Amino acid sequence: MALGLSVLGVQSVGLGLSPQAASRASTPVRTMGSVTEITAGSMTLRTDAGPNMVVLLSEGVTVLRVPPGATDLKAATKIAPGDIAVGDRVLARGRHSDDQNSIIASSLIVMGGADLTKARETERREWREHGIAGLVKAVDRATEEITISVPNLSTIPGNQSHPVTIKVAAKTMLLRYAPDTVKFSDAKPGTFDQIKLGDQVRALGSKSEDGTEFAAEKLVSGTFRNIGATAVSVDLQAGTITLKDLATGQQVLVRTNADTRMHRLPPSMAQRLAKLNAPGAPSKAGSVSSESGSPSGTPGAAGEAKGDGAGGDIQQMLEHTPPLTLSELKPSEPLIVVSTEGSKPSEVTAIMVLAGVEPILAAQPKGSKEMVLKQWSLGMGGAGESGEGP
Repeated sequence: MALGLSVLGVQSVGLGLSPQAASRASTPVRTMGSVTEITAGSMTLRTDAGPNMVVLLSEGVTVLRVPPGATDLKAATKIAPGDIAVGDRVLARGRHSDDQNSIIASSLIVMGGADLTKARETERREWREHGIAGLVKAVDRATEEITISVPNLSTIPGNQSHPVTIKVAAKTMLLRYAPDTVKFSDAKPGTFDQIKLGDQVRALGSKSEDGTEFAAEKLVSGTFRNIGATAVSVDLQAGTITLKDLATGQQVLVRTNADTRMHRLPPSMAQRLAKLNAPGAPSKAGSVSSESGSPSGTPGAAGEAKGDGAGGDIQQMLEHTPPLTLSELKPSEPLIVVSTEGSKPSEVTAIMVLAGVEPILAAQPKGSKEMVLKQWSLGMGGAGESGEGP
């Protein structure tokens, strides 16, 4: 939800505080997230950065509602604070409270939860019907064509994927996921030269009659990591997990946020994944190394694979698995984390956290640094959990 915030004025004061505290209290701040609780005169946001934030509604606070996808306030309508509901997306602008534990909002920009749901459904349908996703296997910079591996609908050993050539034209919108974020709204304009082997690519456009070529109208790419690890500690307040990476032996700080999907795999599903990742299992689209993995998103067209058998999209599988909370994680518990490739190797932002993965990790060749989930497309869903795009 990128908005033209310069049109919103903020007044801040810092009376009765030390110069340092007064400076912090008077500095304009903003935060964005989803409303989880509403009380008289305040609300709680699950922020995009991860932690919860209490937003205090100052007297005379300005509240504007904008439609999903708005990038400015031209279509904004003024509403009352009482019109805000749990599930709405809110951008709060104001100043820190004196104790620095909350924000005193002078203005709020709201996207309705119901409106976002409708927009997500529409965009999911568009990407499901006209989208394609896969792992980059070849890049032709002279012709600006990308070859990706796409999972087959049904697979047999040795025939689990097929190649598709994506054609990029001058009018194609190219986007690149930014480091340390999985949000489509944070994706930056990209160039063809940024796309490399091992990247996950998702494109919206049209297929050729025989399905071997795809003309892209919009294309988003990114480099992601899959980490097999054991939990060391959990910070519930900060929304972080400290892991020991099984491939490197190093500790990794994993940040979670409102878009992170956390699930515990049923034993039967973990066993199926383990068989596909065992030594000698046929390779398929989505095979990744420890340096480059497949990103996640919401359910939608992840390549062409469906269901929970070989060739399936793990995102669709996870719709039927129990959700997981940070408080349920125990020290030494085996985990698989799918994350962005952050600016620091020791710190990542999680797209997905999976528990119940002991069979999968056990199936990895001893000493191998080839990452888990190599056999599964993790997809880049059509409309993100925040309703902002792939």
